Amino acid sequence: MLVINFKAYSKATGKEALKIAEKCASAAEEFRSELILAPQSHDLLRLDDTEATIYSQHLSSFSPGSHTGHPVAEGLEDAGAEGTLLNHSERRIPDREMLKTSIDRARKNEMEVILCAQSPEEVGELSKLKPDYIAFEPPELIGGDTAVSEAEPELIEKAYRQAEVPLLAGAG
Repeated sequence: MLVINFKAYSKATGKEALKIAEKCASAAEEFRSELILAPQSHDLLRLDDTEATIYSQHLSSFSPGSHTGHPVAEGLEDAGAEGTLLNHSERRIPDREMLKTSIDRARKNEMEVILCAQSPEEVGELSKLKPDYIAFEPPELIGGDTAVSEAEPELIEKAYRQAEVPLLAGAG
């Protein structure tokens, strides 16, 4: 499975998002891998016709209402998101009750959840919330040139032993 977070890079937003999506689709086809793309919210509809599964980069714990700047599950799902990334190191949700509520909001809207964890211990803790996947990403390796599988492969093994749901390894 390939999960590509477009973040907020200018080369991965707007019309460029579609170009990146097409390149990712080619790579996924070559490796016979499922592809999940997480573009900026304003690009969700733009990528709706791609072969990839589309996730939002975040989802608020709020229901629709007067919550300016909080992406609600209903709007994201309507814009084509089939799932969401939650608790990424760049958008942590330290309040566990709020995190659980966000997961519940996603579930209510039939969206999958990839929940991000920074340590093997956090993998175990967050697994109890029953997301579809846990993405284990040591924050010091995110955006770097060295993959966690090369830098600290023993951490992946520790995280795997803690996981109660399928584990994805990222960073680097």
